[in-house]
Amino acid sequence: MRGVATGVRGDESGLVARLTLEQKVRLLTGADSWALHGETSVGLRPITMSDGPAGVRGTHFDRANPSSLLPCPVALAATWDEELVQRIASELGREARAKGVDVLLGPTVNIIRTPLSGRGFECFSEDPLLTSRIAVAYGRGVQDAGVAATAKHYVANDSETDRRTYDARITETVLRELYLPPFEACVAEADVFLVMAAYNSVNGDTMTANATLLNDLLKSEWGFAGVVVSDWSATTSTVPSALAGLDVVMPGPRGPWGDKLLAAVRSGAVSESTIDDKVSRLLFLARRVGGLNGASGDGAALIPGTTPHGLVDPVLLREVTARSFVMLSNERGLLPLRADRVRKLALIGPNAMDPQTQGGGSVRVLPAVRTDLAESLAKSLGGSSSVSVHQGCLTSFTIAAPADGALVDPVSGKPGVRLEIRDDEGVVVHDAPFPSSVATWWDGLPDVIHLPGSEVSMRARYRPATGGRHVVGAAGVGRLRISVDGSAVAEATTLSPLDIVEALSRPPELRVPVDLQAGREVEVRIDYRPEARFVTLRLGIAPLLEDDHLIDEAAMAAAESDVAVVVVGSADGTESEGYDRESLALPGRQDELVSRVAAANPNTVVVVNSGMAVLMPWAGEVAAIVQAWLPGQAFGDALADVLLGVMEPGGRLPVSLPRTEADSPVLLAHPEAGDLVYAEGLLVGYRGFDRAGSEPLFAFGHGLGYTDWSYQSVTPAAASVVGGEDLDVTVTVRNAGTRTGREVVQLYVEGPDDDARRPIRALAAFAPVSADAGEEVAVRLTVPARAFMRFDEVRREWLSHPAAYTLRAGRSSRDLGLSARVEVR
Repeated sequence: MRGVATGVRGDESGLVARLTLEQKVRLLTGADSWALHGETSVGLRPITMSDGPAGVRGTHFDRANPSSLLPCPVALAATWDEELVQRIASELGREARAKGVDVLLGPTVNIIRTPLSGRGFECFSEDPLLTSRIAVAYGRGVQDAGVAATAKHYVANDSETDRRTYDARITETVLRELYLPPFEACVAEADVFLVMAAYNSVNGDTMTANATLLNDLLKSEWGFAGVVVSDWSATTSTVPSALAGLDVVMPGPRGPWGDKLLAAVRSGAVSESTIDDKVSRLLFLARRVGGLNGASGDGAALIPGTTPHGLVDPVLLREVTARSFVMLSNERGLLPLRADRVRKLALIGPNAMDPQTQGGGSVRVLPAVRTDLAESLAKSLGGSSSVSVHQGCLTSFTIAAPADGALVDPVSGKPGVRLEIRDDEGVVVHDAPFPSSVATWWDGLPDVIHLPGSEVSMRARYRPATGGRHVVGAAGVGRLRISVDGSAVAEATTLSPLDIVEALSRPPELRVPVDLQAGREVEVRIDYRPEARFVTLRLGIAPLLEDDHLIDEAAMAAAESDVAVVVVGSADGTESEGYDRESLALPGRQDELVSRVAAANPNTVVVVNSGMAVLMPWAGEVAAIVQAWLPGQAFGDALADVLLGVMEPGGRLPVSLPRTEADSPVLLAHPEAGDLVYAEGLLVGYRGFDRAGSEPLFAFGHGLGYTDWSYQSVTPAAASVVGGEDLDVTVTVRNAGTRTGREVVQLYVEGPDDDARRPIRALAAFAPVSADAGEEVAVRLTVPARAFMRFDEVRREWLSHPAAYTLRAGRSSRDLGLSARVEVR
């Protein structure tokens, strides 16, 4: 057990002593949504936080200073490459510094318990070891730049349904062996500066007031010396949360602490020494990020503002993105494509037209680079090839915004819309051009927009390229009215979703059909009164299209082309914080689209643009499948690199992909009477598939490249090991193909099968390796002692489990061709 990390730290004790009780308590609640209070009497400046973890938004969207958009975290984990993740995370940390951000609210290290998790894309893996290794690399990288990383959401915040209120009922063994290891690794190895307490409860206590998991485990047993910050508006108590180990309540300035906490200290319900410990941790954080007395934050200087392409190195970002792509199948070796043999390529699918580069919710950023798959493919193929683009079918939850430049502010004539905001008395307080037809609470609009009775008008001129029936959509929560050329055509009041983030990612929409003439300009206006605070307002206009026609057109284009690349996946709003997915099926008629295109052209490549698993009933019908995740701003260029063989698809699955929904070890995660029971215990993901004896469509760890690998031998450093000791293992592999390639060597430990509640085997070590054609490489792995231990709930400690173990090495959890035995004494 590590020492108890409480009490005032030496470097901060003198500063704490100089503060009054009122000053100390004030520091423990945010100054606003994104900043902590400063205190000049001790040289403390405000500390600024920003959402992550796939980009740094800052405190608001800033179109003059946009953000680099990285692949989503599950895609980063698909690289299985700690060094690469640390490098890209360090770049992200540098960008955070450039934006004046001290604390990045990431990484998200929750386990992907169910493939329906709306926020699963924001996590790393279904496996605790892979999650831990990638999380440590990410945390180290961010903090290399002098920016604090925040391990979140502590703990068991593994689904979005009723996320603010459910009570996760989990045994201590399952917590210790599955859900807590990534947080423990972030503390012990990455030394993360903050841990975020989640909304939910665990075994009866809300996480912001869970003394067992905050004070006893995190701070005392693990020795966490940093700050425990609440998730936004998660804290619902004063004395219980203060005593349990929470250090900072966000956002501010209102909340359950403040004057109530001051009164609790004065009454003796909370000791002043408890307050001192919290303030000491906060000052220690400030010192580490350069926020105290001008300290430099571990030597990292503030960097000038980002470039129009973001600050992250675009070459590295392109490499990371390509390395995250997982080639699931490659029948007949169609990939990589040869540019000199592709004269005509049909790019098909809703996600070819509208690529999903990021998920919804607090992760959202304003990307520095716009993704255009057709442009990237055409550029890589060269001038002798043509690329045609076809929608294929409809999937979007809301009417899409017109193409860039299609909407014009009727006053200034600039591209975009006119945004007018009126207060509750009808007085215009804001009237200006706005560059997008989507406005959100992150756009830095005047605060009056959030007050009761305020109204917003969005208007634009629109010149349709084609005539006929169009659909106008207005999305937002509250009263909406749509007018065309001064005449009201629709009006309704929409209802608020259960979670406010759903109102941002998937707002209810009022739609109305209108007949428009090609080339004849009309003025479209939305008048909107938000139900409560303003979250978002969207204007969409699009020709009315029919799926039957789109699918027929796509199949015809495929038949006339050398290759068809079908990009399917999630629609905008499918995957988001605030709600879980309802199904693993692709939205709309995408499955039918893939089958029709494959029947028309045997050279069909499917690119799956989703953050989580989707069903693939057509998997046996197509020539190749590439899982591309939600890949960030480098999607187009990285995809072209992979399809044409400039880069090898380097990814391996960090999650299992089921054949059917019924195959998933855990599917629905809906609380019953407020309780979310983790009845499956340790049998999540591939562990559940193995125990059930069922076959996933594509196994955890699976992924193909452009060369072949031969596994030669697995050799443990010793035939037996004393319990509590690590074990070194060497796996020898040979590149048996004709080009340089990259492989991820995976090692699993299989213990005695003496308890059906435990997994048959579990990932124990892995390493990426590169080798030239014909080259043989010895890969040295270390199996941690924990792989041979179990948590004992009676003694409440980790105990060695002496027995004979089998080490299995190979390419995935279901492709383990080498084995060796080792005795644990």
